[in-house]
Amino acid sequence: MKFAVEVENLRKTFVSGWFRKRRKAALKGVDLAVPVGAFWCLLGPNGAGKTTLLSILSNLLTPEEGEVRIFGRDMLKDAAEVTRRINLSSGHANFLWSMTVRENIEYYAMLYGIPTNDRRKKVDELLDLFDLCDFARVRFEELSTGTKQKLSLAKALVNDPDLLLLDEPTVGLDPDVARRIRQTIQDLHKEKGTTILMTTHNMKEAETLSERVAFIKDGRIRATGNPRELKRELRLGDTLSISFRGRLPVASLEALNGVYSLQLNGTSCRIMVDDHHERLPHILGLLTNNGITIHDLRIQESDLEDVFIAYAR
Repeated sequence: MKFAVEVENLRKTFVSGWFRKRRKAALKGVDLAVPVGAFWCLLGPNGAGKTTLLSILSNLLTPEEGEVRIFGRDMLKDAAEVTRRINLSSGHANFLWSMTVRENIEYYAMLYGIPTNDRRKKVDELLDLFDLCDFARVRFEELSTGTKQKLSLAKALVNDPDLLLLDEPTVGLDPDVARRIRQTIQDLHKEKGTTILMTTHNMKEAETLSERVAFIKDGRIRATGNPRELKRELRLGDTLSISFRGRLPVASLEALNGVYSLQLNGTSCRIMVDDHHERLPHILGLLTNNGITIHDLRIQESDLEDVFIAYAR
């Protein structure tokens, strides 16, 4: 398997103060491998090290220890080649205040060495893609939060990056703007096969967009996997609430694969399973074979937010 991002034993410490220096270890030996063409989300509580990790991957920060390889290239030894293939969009966009939207995009296109004729075409494409044409001559300081964020994403695509790093790309946006940005990101991944690593505090966003997630806490990666795998690892199941008539075969239900627990209360029960999609047909089949009549069935799914809370404790 080829990897877009390979990180081994990455460590980063920030030092503050003059006379009494304070040290804050942001990353404490991070290991991470993201395959080429994948869409991963990096999740974790505030101060976990998410932004620090993305800053190192985008070559904005240098770690004290560890190795970083982007598409097999060493971040430090092959910095120019690596930088050409990546880009970063922050949810807290900050550009040259006195420059217009068009000027800002053109400025970054020049930094990436895009020739003049290609640069003009690219800027026009990005203005159109993010509905920025009406703001092309508006200075950055006059833009709304949502428009600033669209500019940040437009800037992140000027070099058609093979690896796109997104640091909370929809934070603070109106729902309709956030929805359009999510759709643009999803289309980019599907149509161009761009590798994407994104941080977010929106669990629904992470579950909808990403293929796998990596949880970081206290500067270390605690777990990686898709939401279903992580729920099983933590035994965070789905709950089936069933009202019935008949004599419930408790022992047989508890013996079924994927059943975590069963609580019986008269003519109703609560069954926790690892995944209701897989287990419900077997449970219903067992109940039917035992002459049980079901009056009501309700399903409460655990989700990525439950997984986040479990790992953040």
